[in-house]
Amino acid sequence: MAMGLLLSACSSDDGTAAPTTEPTTTVGPGPEQTAATSLPDGAGDPPGPDPVSAYDDPTNWLCRPELTDDACDIDLTATLVRADGTTEVEPFTPATDPPIDCFYVYPTVSADAPPNADRSPGDEERNVIANQFARFAEVCRPFAPLYRQIPVRGLAAFSGGSTTTVPGVPAPGDVAYGDVVDAWEHYLRNDGGERPFVLIGHSQGAGHLRRLIAERIDGDPALRERMVSALLIGGGVPAPGSPGAFGNVPPCTAADQVGCVVSYATFDAAAPPPENSFFGRLRGGGGRVICTNPADLSGGSAPLDSYYPAGARPGTTTPFVRLEGWWNARCASDDRTDWLEVTSTWAPGDQRPERLGGLLTPEWGLHLVDVNVAIGNLVELVRTQSQQGSPD
Repeated sequence: MAMGLLLSACSSDDGTAAPTTEPTTTVGPGPEQTAATSLPDGAGDPPGPDPVSAYDDPTNWLCRPELTDDACDIDLTATLVRADGTTEVEPFTPATDPPIDCFYVYPTVSADAPPNADRSPGDEERNVIANQFARFAEVCRPFAPLYRQIPVRGLAAFSGGSTTTVPGVPAPGDVAYGDVVDAWEHYLRNDGGERPFVLIGHSQGAGHLRRLIAERIDGDPALRERMVSALLIGGGVPAPGSPGAFGNVPPCTAADQVGCVVSYATFDAAAPPPENSFFGRLRGGGGRVICTNPADLSGGSAPLDSYYPAGARPGTTTPFVRLEGWWNARCASDDRTDWLEVTSTWAPGDQRPERLGGLLTPEWGLHLVDVNVAIGNLVELVRTQSQQGSPD
């Protein structure tokens, strides 16, 4: 259980406070992503006839249609565990002809040496796909590029940002973002057509997508029209009126709203964000971050639909465990911080687990399981936004 969650989410990125050293668990928030000063050759070129792209090579993708070794094409069967101890096995069936696409950028998981990871997938990349993204294949065509992210061991050295003092050498953050842009432009040229899309990212991945929206989508009416939503989880997205806020992409406030953003940082109600929290606030102050409750975008409190690796409930034989309503969630705030506060519904006699992993230190909150705690809600939100009916 612990290892599965450790590899399912780590690192923050932009807009949140970051530690200057890595925690003893060897994961940590990533660097703030600022405007690029330089990008790798060919990265970020506008769509055009047959540009050179690393993403012409299918081995540089984890998920995409017709990929031979697709990390999203896995067994996602889950066991629903109820409070009274009864269980039900729930098979997973991907959509056969979904009307939308999902483009995902994963968080800091690479075990490669710094400054940047390579594009060879390891178990850590495949595990995070399983935990955070593959389930969206129920409602969309999944696209997930490998990218040269700042790896786990590079976070302490590069937590100060994406600037560089070496003339002509792109900063590690810009190398990572350059790959994301390259993959995005490849998708637009070769796969996107006029199809609607959802952007999904966690932590470092959310930061790269936040920058992509700011630089490529926020000011482009045609792309905004196609963007169903952006799920930027575990990375601070400035709220309207705060420095760096999007001009044309508002927070989602209703399940049928489109062209909007969902973002939150998760903390247990029993351990709210401390003064030195890494998440739920803008780095350097000067504004607020978005908190959108994926279970109730209107701002109320509602139960979460959580999926965890099978180790969360010993004795199950499926790869995942579903704990529907194990958490209740609401957005909370204080004078500095905005966060998704989750309260366990466990009570004596409950046959579900009393506690689950994901908590490192108070500063981290439940960052490791930001996506796990609400992935069922997020998938259903995308289903509603794309006007797809519920599965039989």
